[in-house]
Order: sequence, then structure tokens, then C-alpha cells
Amino acid sequence: MTDERKIREIYGVKSVHEEAAERIEATWREKLLRETGDLRTENALLRAQLDEFNCKLAEATDRNEKIEADCNERIAFIEEKFELDTASLELENNELHAASVRYLSRARELDRQVVQLHAEAVAMVDEIERLRGERDVALKAQAELNDALLAQRDLMAEVAALNDRLAASEQRAAVAEAKVEVMTQMKGE
Repeated sequence: MTDERKIREIYGVKSVHEEAAERIEATWREKLLRETGDLRTENALLRAQLDEFNCKLAEATDRNEKIEADCNERIAFIEEKFELDTASLELENNELHAASVRYLSRARELDRQVVQLHAEAVAMVDEIERLRGERDVALKAQAELNDALLAQRDLMAEVAALNDRLAASEQRAAVAEAKVEVMTQMKGE
């Protein structure tokens, strides 16, 4: 009878130990599954942020390309117009000089022509000033493009940082999944 009682006590103790081990294992498994779920949620949020930043980056790149193309067109137009106006002014100046030599003997007409040429010169100076203003506007647009390119670079740095965070989060998730798999295998054994 005492042997039977000892056997029951031994099996009872063993049963309590086995039950405690199963509870601990179940608690760890639940904790790892919860952590894995949290990491997956965090990964999904990070991916969503990455997608949003990629969209913003694409929009900024498109805007910058449009601004750059517009600036290049304006600069090319202004340079071409400036060259044409300068050549035209040089041609006019040459013609006016020849006219002044031809009409040197006719002082009255020369005076009239001098007044007329002075008015044209003022108009030409105004035109040159206007062209300089257009050139300054184009240079300002170029500066804005440079600012936009710097902003794009900053945005790309933020995207790279998010990629790094995403990689670290995915690595943590992989470790957690590996722990769950090891716990599952240990339970199966």
C-alpha cells in the first residue's frame, strides 16, 4: 500500500511539473505570436510610409523636371532674343554711323536725326533692361529649381532612413518567427 501511495505521489508531482512546463511554453508561444503580430503591423505601417514617400519623391521629381525644362526654355529664348537684339543693335549702330557721315553737310537734318537716334537709343536701353529683367526672372527660377533639387535630396535621405528602419523591423520579425518555430519544434519533440 505504501508503494502504491509513493507511485501516486511521484506521478502527481510529475504531472504538476509537466503542466507547469506546458503553461510556460504556452505563455512564451503566445508572447512570441503577439510580438510577431506587432512587428508585422509595424512593418505594414513602415511600408505604407515608404510608399507615401516614394509617391512624394516621384511628384517632386516630376515637378523639378518640369521646372528645369521651363527654365531651360526661358533661358534659351532669352539668350536667343538677347543675341538677336544685340546683333540688330550693332547693325543699326553701323547704319547710323554711315548715315551721320553721309549727312554731315546737312546739319539741320543731322540734328533731327540725332534727336530721333537718341529716342531710339533710349528705347533700346529700355529693351535691354527689359531683357535683363527676363534673364533675372529665369535665374530666379533656376535658383528655385536648385532649392527643389536640394529638397528632393533631403526627401531621398528620408526614404533611405525609412528603408533602413523597414529592414531592421523585418529582421526582428524574422527572429521572432524563428523563435516561434523553434518553440513549436521543441513542443513537438
